[in-house]
Parts: sequence; structure tokens; C-alpha cells
Amino acid sequence: MNRSYYLLLLFIIGLTLSLTATPSLISTTRTQLALAQQSATDSSGKRPNILVIMGDDLGFSDIGSFGSEISTPNLDTLAKEGKVLTNYHTNPVCSPARVSFLTGVDNHVGGIGTMYENIAPNQVGKPGYETYINDKVVSVAELLRDSGYHTLMSGKWHLSGEEAKNGTTPYDRGFEDVFVLLESGAQHFNGDPYYAGGHSTFLNNLTKVPRPDNGTYSNDMYTNIMLDKIKSHQGDGKPLFIYLSFQASHSPFQAPQEFIKKYDGVYNVGYDKIREQRFEKQKQLGIWPQDMKLPNRLPQSPAWDSLTADDKTFKVGVLQAHAGMIENMDYNIGKVIQYLKDTGQYDNTLIMFTSDNGSSEPTEMKNLTSVGVEEANKFYAGFNNTVPNIGNANSLVNYAAWGAVAAVSPFSYFKTTQGEGGVRPPLVMKLPGASNQTKPDIVSAFVQVNDMTPTFLDYASVQSPGSTYKGHPVHAIMGKSLKPLLEGKVERAHSTEEPVAQEMFNNTAVWMGDWKAEKNNPPSSDGKWHLFNITADIGENSDLASQHPEILKNLMSQYENFAKDVGVIVPSGNIEAFQTVGQASD
Repeated sequence: MNRSYYLLLLFIIGLTLSLTATPSLISTTRTQLALAQQSATDSSGKRPNILVIMGDDLGFSDIGSFGSEISTPNLDTLAKEGKVLTNYHTNPVCSPARVSFLTGVDNHVGGIGTMYENIAPNQVGKPGYETYINDKVVSVAELLRDSGYHTLMSGKWHLSGEEAKNGTTPYDRGFEDVFVLLESGAQHFNGDPYYAGGHSTFLNNLTKVPRPDNGTYSNDMYTNIMLDKIKSHQGDGKPLFIYLSFQASHSPFQAPQEFIKKYDGVYNVGYDKIREQRFEKQKQLGIWPQDMKLPNRLPQSPAWDSLTADDKTFKVGVLQAHAGMIENMDYNIGKVIQYLKDTGQYDNTLIMFTSDNGSSEPTEMKNLTSVGVEEANKFYAGFNNTVPNIGNANSLVNYAAWGAVAAVSPFSYFKTTQGEGGVRPPLVMKLPGASNQTKPDIVSAFVQVNDMTPTFLDYASVQSPGSTYKGHPVHAIMGKSLKPLLEGKVERAHSTEEPVAQEMFNNTAVWMGDWKAEKNNPPSSDGKWHLFNITADIGENSDLASQHPEILKNLMSQYENFAKDVGVIVPSGNIEAFQTVGQASD
């Protein structure tokens, strides 16, 4: 008799003994039996490893396979061997995007209807606004762990709220071996907060620890820790689910100088020209038609040529530091890929790279604060932001809305908004199995953040939990597996008649086929609904609301249905701090 038989026999005995148990216990035992059967069936090791690489605040065009001048050879190779998804949509800020990404359920259902950093008084204590991952959703890590995967995580989490509530850490939610930063970010060479009044907490599984390797760059630290975890959890035949979640390229823009200096002179042409160059490269790569014209960018930023010489010099330094962060991240990704190749695991690994949202916050570092002006000024005065020091551990810079101009090329808007620049990051996937491709396979069908968890489950041959998990009710997965789309069996994952909606900070959007209805509040826009043919008008330049009022009315109605279903609460009250993060600044 083989091992699979014994596993099945043991669970049949357990099921028999539980027949007098409560209905919930019987249901749980049946679930365990199904998972054990699947684990036994797949114990040959044929199920793929899954490597999920999460960047932080990258714009659509910030990697080479999406048009960037930034050197990302490892990601470009993954793109060449796999799929380049050019129509992937996520939420416009970190934690709401991450909860949907890891559960397949809308962020309002999953507990992060808004971020704890920006919650409005009328949202406090309301269902869906816990500001941490709640028990109404199941993480993909929990499901994969239950089905026989080793589940490993290193990097940024940001799903445990301000107080790191018990039961919300990655170790609680399915990851068996964990080193994480709980909050939205930290400085990149140490564990200090990156904004006035902020704090940072590092966990090794459930134990709070000081940041190890102080002085080591964050990308290097997270990657080295992950490689150690991979090495310690292989060899027993179990597949791996690996979640490597970088802080790059989140504010502040810091990077090793050897990576920053590679871009000496590159950005002297200015952000307007970089935006144009990236768009032209995208056309060469086949992302856009050759005859497409570069859209106007919204909202407008000062033209590069209108800046003073000193301002140009400073902004060049900031762009160089940003580029250095991303190239260093790619370098570290290469270390993980090389290890998989050296150990014969690369071909049987699904590898995915994306960013939680599009571009960086549209406000300068000095405006990011949770404390009073005097304390904030004291905090920021402790850094040296002179041009020669930009990117070092004792500098603290980012770009405001002007930097998103190039990062999101050719789109408009930025992080915090529902404009394409804020919600449409790059997505690259290398499927399990050897590839003979000589160029990327571009997938232009609309896909959305809720689709990622069901896709991973599909490739792992794991069933979704339905409406219960371990005896308690949960929300069913809302996304769709992309496996049929990625394997060329269907042309689209979402029909042209299916509305897909989302909301954050009362900025709202709904997509359906070629259409997008969108409302962004001041200062980014006018707070009114607009209508775009998002296929023909990728820059959202031509509002068609007056020409197609019936289409806009339908999409607005679809949005209202969505908002009611997921429990959207429009923020009100004293929301000054809430507005700060959304404020565009040049």
C-alpha cells in the first residue's frame, strides 16, 4: 500500500468517529478529507511552485517590458518567456489592493474599506472598515497551506491595521514561515519610520523583532531571508507558495549609490521626454498600435522646460533614486530565479510580478504626517536632501504628482485616484512548463485584482472555500481564474456585459467592456462622473458623458448596486488627514 492510501484511510476513520459530532464539526472534517485526498493525489510533486513577487507603487511603465529605460533584465526575461498583461486593474492604494489580491474578494468585504491611516470618523467601527484583514475572507495562503503547500513570506504585509490586531498577521493567515514589516513602509536601510508620526514593526512568525541587518538595503534583506526560507522548506516533496513582497519603489526613494549612479545623465531630458520615450517603446513592444498618438496627461503638471535649473537638478536626482530602487529590486529577483534554476525548480514554477497599485503618492514627503506641524518639521529637519545625498539612508525624498507623469505613461492620474495611472500597474506571468517563446505574449483582455487568488488556486488544483471555511461563514471568492485566458482557451475573463467596480476615498470607477465611468474628487478632479471609451481613449482625455448619457446612467446604476453589495460608506466628517494623502503637489 502506498502513502496516499494510508492518508485516505486515516481520514476515513476520523470521519467515521465524528459522525456523532456537531454539524459544523462534520462539515470541517469533510473539508479536511477533501483536502487530504487532493494532497495525496498530488504528492508526486507535479503541482507547480508559485512565486508571487509584489512591487510597491510602481507605475505602468516602470519596468523594461512595459517601456521603461530602467534596466530590469530579469523581469524582461520572465516577460519574454511568459505573458504580459497590459489591462490589469487593481485598487489605487496599498492595503486595500493587497487584501483583494490575497483573498479574491473586494476590499470592503475583506475589512479594508479604507486604510487605517486615512479612515474618516463615520467609518470607524463599521463592518468592512476594520482596517485589517477580517474573518469574512480566507487568504490564498491558508488554502494552499491546507492543501499541502509550504507557504513562505518575506517583506511588506500592511494588512494588520494600526494596532497589529491578533489573528491578522501573515502567520495567522496561512503563512507558515514569515518575516514581515507589518506597516505601510519604513526607511530602506533601517527600521525607522518614513513619515512623521509613523512607526514600523517587524515580525519573525509571531515574534516582534528588531529589523535585522540594519544598514542592509530592504530589497537585499527581504530576498536573502526568503532564499534562506526556501532552502529550509524544500526536499520533502511539497510544492512552495512564495510571497516576496518588496518595499520598492515606495517612498522614501532610497537605494545603493552604485545603482543610482547608473542613471547619471539619463533623466536630464526631463519627465515630459521620458513619458514620450516610454510610450514609443511600448509601441515597439506591441503594447499599443503603431499609429496611436500619445494622450494628453491629466492633471497637468508644469512643463519640464518651465522649471528652474535648480529644480530640474533636484528632480533629476529624485528620478535617479527611483530608478535605482527598481533596478536593485530586479537584481534581487534574479537571485531567486537563479536559485530556482540551479535547483531544477524553475520550469515547474508559476512566477508572477506586479505592483499593489500604480505610481507613488502624489504628495511630497513633508506632507506625509500623522502629527502636528512642529513635530513634523522637527522630524523632516533631521534629513539631508541635498542633491549629492539623494537616495542615501539619511535622505528622505519622493516625487509628487510630477513624477507620476513618466511612471504611468501613457495614462493619466496617479496613486489614490481611480484614473488608469493609479490602478493599472504592470503584470508579468511566467507559466509552469518550459517556454519556447522568443518574445512576450501580450494579453490585452481586462483583468482585475480579485482574479489573482482564484488563478493561483486553479494552477494549484485547489478548490475555493465556497461560503464556509473551518466551520464559519466566509464570503465567496469574487474574482475569476485567469488560467483559461493565459492558456489561450478563452479571449477574455470578464464578458463585455459584466460590470467591475471599485471605490476608495469616495473616488469611484466601474468598467464594462470598452466603457469606464469614473469619479475622482478634488484636488485631482472635479468630483463628477465622467465617461470614457477606455479602449480608444487610454489617457481619459475625452469625456463622452453628454454623448452617451444612457451608458453613463447604466454604469452609475451598476456602481450603486456594487456599493450596496459590498457596504461602501462614503467618508464624511473631519477628514483633513484623509485628504492629505490624496493631495496633488508639484
